[in-house]
Parts: sequence; structure tokens; C-alpha cells
Amino acid sequence: MAKYEKVGKGAAFTREKTNENQPDFGGSVTINADIRKDEEIQIAMWKSRTKKGDPYLSIQFTRKLEDDSDLSGPWDKEKKEQPERKDAQ
Repeated sequence: MAKYEKVGKGAAFTREKTNENQPDFGGSVTINADIRKDEEIQIAMWKSRTKKGDPYLSIQFTRKLEDDSDLSGPWDKEKKEQPERKDAQ
């Protein structure tokens, strides 16, 4: 399984638009790691609501520490169960 390191988090909120060229969402992120130029950082977002009930996107940034063909991420907390082995007799 691939290993990941959480390198940042943030939030994006819907914005009031006064013209079509303005972004639909805006917010900020906090990066807590050194990031190299051209380093690929993965992003994951979850729909959430503030205490007042307003919608926003919760954002997490991670980087892959090991290359693996497994596409799961750090948000996949469930352990995959291994099929039961049947020993040949």
C-alpha cells in the first residue's frame, strides 16, 4: 500500500459573484512541509457545513512517499480484508 504524508489543510467557501470571471470558491490553506518546485501534491476535498449550516469544502493536501500501484489514499481508513486461504490437502 502506498504511504502518504499530510502536508497541509484548508477550506474553500462559496463566494458572492458580481461577474462571471470571479471564482465560485475562495479560501486559504496552511502548508506545513517544505515543497519542492514541480513536486506533485495530491488534493482531497469533502463537502461540509459550518456551525451556522453554510456549505464549504474541507481540503487536505498530501504527497506520496512511496510509489505503488495502490490508488487508495490517507482518507481510506478501512483495512482491506484478505480473502481466507484454503489450504490444499
